[in-house]
Amino acid sequence: MSARPRDGFAPRGVVPGFEPALREDHARDVAIAADLHDPEDVLACILDPKRRGTLYPYLHRLRTLAPILRTEQATGRPARVVTSHAAVREALRHPDVRSDERGTAAFDVGPKGTAFVEMQKNTLLFLPPAKHDRVRTLISRAFTPRSVELREDRISRVIDDLIDEVGTAGRMDLVHDFAFRLPMVVICEMLGVPAEDLPTFYDWAIASSRRGEIGGITDEIVRAGEEATHGYTRYFLDLIEDHRRRPRFDLMSALIDARNEDGSRLSDEELVGSCYILLQAGHGTTQDLLGMGMLALLRHPEQLEHLRRHPEKIPTAVEELLRYDTSVQVSQRVADEPFRLGDTTIGGDEVCILLNGAANRDPAVFSEPDRLDVTRQPNPHVSFGLGRHTCLGASLARMELRCAIDALLRRLPTLRLDDEAKPAHRDSLFLRGLATLPVRFEPVAARSA
Repeated sequence: MSARPRDGFAPRGVVPGFEPALREDHARDVAIAADLHDPEDVLACILDPKRRGTLYPYLHRLRTLAPILRTEQATGRPARVVTSHAAVREALRHPDVRSDERGTAAFDVGPKGTAFVEMQKNTLLFLPPAKHDRVRTLISRAFTPRSVELREDRISRVIDDLIDEVGTAGRMDLVHDFAFRLPMVVICEMLGVPAEDLPTFYDWAIASSRRGEIGGITDEIVRAGEEATHGYTRYFLDLIEDHRRRPRFDLMSALIDARNEDGSRLSDEELVGSCYILLQAGHGTTQDLLGMGMLALLRHPEQLEHLRRHPEKIPTAVEELLRYDTSVQVSQRVADEPFRLGDTTIGGDEVCILLNGAANRDPAVFSEPDRLDVTRQPNPHVSFGLGRHTCLGASLARMELRCAIDALLRRLPTLRLDDEAKPAHRDSLFLRGLATLPVRFEPVAARSA
């Protein structure tokens, strides 16, 4: 007698919801990965931009062959690529392992790409410890749970406005028409960026994300990254000067006015770097998480239906979607002195490339890790990092995801993938995400004014 699905779920061991072609693609990549026995060959597949849609079989294979791989392939210099959940978690929490400007060496392509590298050195991701803690303390005031909670009504209004714009059309690109615009509006409002300037950032955001990759960096990618960096710098310097002349009640004015215990303020370079990373991380990761999360739900209709019937489970589902296909696939850490990760000694100044997506699918921690289960608990994913570099905007991203998924399921009850157009991943690994997600639904009327 066959097992009966529980509450709309398929029996354990079954991965439902995928179209036959996707199952075939997945099976093909599992077979290809299984035939690879040199970890360097597996890493080459992971770094290959053409494999972004079929990444996880190769992450599994690398974890099996070499959970901590010493290689020069990822950065052009000796580094450790780490894939097990235990080792990634240990590195993220280790008090002597951090992210600082040495991590920017992974982006160094020589004189033609210096602007991007220098910008990164002034972001929270790569500041030296003392400066990092100072800047983080100043910025964190805008992301306390109470501050985020006060934004929920505004976030819900933005979501409803976006659905109103597309509702009567019966179709949209969920990435361009919704997932990109929601977090961009929210973070720009926080920074005091005028709404009419939002389109300015679209091409810059994409070019900057692609420039921050490991592997596959062409001259054109470098050129576009430099152009985006100069664009961001000019824009934010002008905005900073405008806010100095006319202070507002927004995050930009707060950062300009903030003082440390010694009375010092953020320099212009630190302000620009802070604005850049807040905008890139504040919109980019949430856009990617929302797009990939909705794609996962639409490909697993029994999970989607469960959430329609039990919307109170959406917060738990958000954690599973964060685990299942995270945006920040790569974190970088380095230490001054040698340290131990499990049974491996890592040299001082040796950069660790932590593959968060591999850690989130580690079968040593997650039962049936390739199975989407929106009721999964506990869920110790590492999608927002751990320790001193835990994502500042994690609570804001969770709220945006929760509110967006709730509104999409409630207001677009017939939401489904578009049969005439296919989703497509961007070719980035550091920030994994979709380029397009075409969807259809029965047209719905806008809300009453």
